[in-house]
Amino acid sequence: MQELLAVSTTFPTIVYSVILGIVLIYWLVGMIGLIDLDLAPDIDMNLDLDADSDIGGLSGFFLTFGISGIPFTIVISIISLIGWLVSFYSQLYLLSLLPSGIIYYGAGAVTTVAIFYLSLPITAVLIKPLRGMFKSVEAVSSNKLVGSEATIATATVDYKFGQARIMNAGAELLVDVRCDEQYKFNLGDKALVIDYDPNSHSYVVVPFESPF
Repeated sequence: MQELLAVSTTFPTIVYSVILGIVLIYWLVGMIGLIDLDLAPDIDMNLDLDADSDIGGLSGFFLTFGISGIPFTIVISIISLIGWLVSFYSQLYLLSLLPSGIIYYGAGAVTTVAIFYLSLPITAVLIKPLRGMFKSVEAVSSNKLVGSEATIATATVDYKFGQARIMNAGAELLVDVRCDEQYKFNLGDKALVIDYDPNSHSYVVVPFESPF
């Protein structure tokens, strides 16, 4: 355990340790419903190469490595985990043999960048089995779920934040939901899906007992 902590907090592994730590906190906070996990298919990961934005350029960059078809948050999580693992063992068995000083830090910096690029094709291979699942989610992310009963999965829901769980063909889907300011939702409340907003890739909900 001491060796694990020592290597994890030593450059260059600490770079990926920090990134992986942020990713883990993101997922943990999302699981208790305090933030939107954004697991619906992301327009940025649909690779709109015509978009005049930094995100569009980032999507194009990922496309060159065959990374597409799943949410950006999952892509970053996988890249972070792979980067940390490769960096950890590189530090443990290779970089630790170098003398401290400019040579060590120079090699560490080069290794950090090289590991990032190495993690991209590995990520592309790992996400292949996941693409079909998210294509299925995207296929039902439309008016097909309007009229369904949903269970709120976040601590609250408003006009720009919220998620809910919906049963569809025996499978439970986690979808983004929004509501008018007049409604108040808490974790576990029942809601009724009344519309789908293609611009925000989210559903409009009202309290289940409320007429619409």
